Amino acid sequence: MPNWDQGSWDSGSYDSPSTTSFLPQSKRRTPRHTMAANPTPDDDDVLKALAEDLADGCHLHEVATGIKQNTEAVIRAAITQYEAMKLARGQAEQILDQRVAAHQAADAAGATVLKNCRLRLVKLFGGQFNNQWLTAGWPNNTTAIPTTQDGRFSLLGGLKTYFTATPASESVDMEATAAICTTAHSAISNARNEMNTSDTALGAAKENEKSAVRTLRKRVRGLIDELGTVIADDDPRYGDFGLNIPALPVAPEPITSLTATPVAGSKVHLQWTYSTRMAGTRLQKKVIGVDTDFVSAGTADGLEKTLAGFTAGQSVVFRAIAYNDGGDANPSPEVTVTVT
Repeated sequence: MPNWDQGSWDSGSYDSPSTTSFLPQSKRRTPRHTMAANPTPDDDDVLKALAEDLADGCHLHEVATGIKQNTEAVIRAAITQYEAMKLARGQAEQILDQRVAAHQAADAAGATVLKNCRLRLVKLFGGQFNNQWLTAGWPNNTTAIPTTQDGRFSLLGGLKTYFTATPASESVDMEATAAICTTAHSAISNARNEMNTSDTALGAAKENEKSAVRTLRKRVRGLIDELGTVIADDDPRYGDFGLNIPALPVAPEPITSLTATPVAGSKVHLQWTYSTRMAGTRLQKKVIGVDTDFVSAGTADGLEKTLAGFTAGQSVVFRAIAYNDGGDANPSPEVTVTVT
């Protein structure tokens, strides 16, 4: 057996210690078939589900097999970190959505102020653009309210300066004053700053999630490769880790649950549960009154997919089939949905 205390691991792969050639050496098992029979999932949800199975397998066999590096504790820590970073990214997205909505509301309020100010200036300058409009800060040789958020924000700043310098042009009754423009301009500025801060925070949260996924993927691949060095390719204990037996690959377990939800645009969103040993999913559909049998609706690496190309009012039956190099599982339970 390899001497795990003398070897070293880097990025989840084992480097054996240097040996003297004239000493008798035990034959080290190599994971020749492990990679092909048990590829590392590309989809994050599938990766996490496999990691859970691998941790369960470590709980049962870690000591007996001599797993030293990618232990249950290490795998579960990577899962926990990934879950925390995924949650943090979701929370950052929600905060950004709130900040964007707040900015839009401030911009809409600012647009109302601009309308009132425009009506006031029409009384003073007339409806046609002239140098007086330009002095008041109105851009682009037109008296129209700018169509962009940046344009409206800039014009509010110009009007704030104009009414401050020429208070005789203000009208409290028409709600066109320096104070009103200042309040609207400040509200948009604050909302914009908060939105930009939240956008930066979301970027950092996404990077943290990506880092956690990379760590989890390294640990998953590391454990699969480590198993290939400590147990034989035909060892049935691979099954307890949620893996295919490299020398005897078999099809995945069937998908046990499939849901179909109609979404806008005559589309249907499908979601299904992870099945042990799955490498991917074949999706099938049958449009009632059109198809006599199931036809392909594509494949997926993950656990959800939105399908398009339907007609509103159609009733469609779906099923999902997990697959790997060992073959296809039995189909999932069928689900029927009416397209909206």
